[in-house]
Amino acid sequence: MSDPHDPNQNPPGWTDPYAELNDLSGDEPLQPMEPPTTPPAQPPGSPLLTGLIIGLLLIALSVAVFQLLSRDDSGEAAGTTTTTAGDGTTTTAGGDTTTTTGDTTTTTSISDDPYPPVGDPIPVDRLKLITNGVQVNDNDIPNIVFGMDDDEAIGRFVASFGDPTLDTGFQVSTGQWGVCANDLERIVSFGPFAAIVTKPGGQEVFNGYRFDVNNGDPSNPSTEMETLSGLTLGDTVADLKTIYSSQDVSFSTDPALGEIFEVSGSTGNLLLWGPVEGSDDNDRIIGIYAPDVCGR
Repeated sequence: MSDPHDPNQNPPGWTDPYAELNDLSGDEPLQPMEPPTTPPAQPPGSPLLTGLIIGLLLIALSVAVFQLLSRDDSGEAAGTTTTTAGDGTTTTAGGDTTTTTGDTTTTTSISDDPYPPVGDPIPVDRLKLITNGVQVNDNDIPNIVFGMDDDEAIGRFVASFGDPTLDTGFQVSTGQWGVCANDLERIVSFGPFAAIVTKPGGQEVFNGYRFDVNNGDPSNPSTEMETLSGLTLGDTVADLKTIYSSQDVSFSTDPALGEIFEVSGSTGNLLLWGPVEGSDDNDRIIGIYAPDVCGR
């Protein structure tokens, strides 16, 4: 008996790998060549790309924190008041003043620090109210006049009267103290005596006063101040007329203050003025004011 004859002359023991397919008809499905496998996993992301994304997020977070801290440090976000005073001028109370004129923007620093005392105390009986400030009846001490640096002028009042009973800090004027509306003013009061500081041309100067029974504590030493001619608060209209008999004394009505007196020189220039109870001889002097800053 001999081995089966292979028509293709393959060696003995050879088997046809496609023998199982020989019986397939055209209507039967084709057997899979390889068993199905699990789809390959997605390739891992690039470490460089991941690091770049994290870095960008950290930068964005840092910028946001910096902006938040900057707003807190600016003072405006912490509750300060900003007032626009017209003509492109914006004032932040307790802050700076920014003035815009055409294409030019100027920022001026404003100080609201307390005034330290300057020099030795000046006895109140040597301080005399005059048209352009306060005369000091002492040959060794210069007068305290309008236009003087505010640190020196107000410092002398602090040395003489003690700490102010009121210090408004710089504010935008409404005209109440005789400063032109929308200009900067700082009112520093020592009992009845109120010193007015303004900022013409960017320089802070003593520039006015109002001596008034309604200004503050009557026990303050400033209450004893008087004019160079001897007029003081509480004097009568009769006293006013006698003291200034060589000057022109007149009476009128002020929209904000009511009845007022005015003392003018021989050329008609205003020397002093202020509110009174009335124009009768027995009526009292309520206030003695220098000419208003805005009118000078």
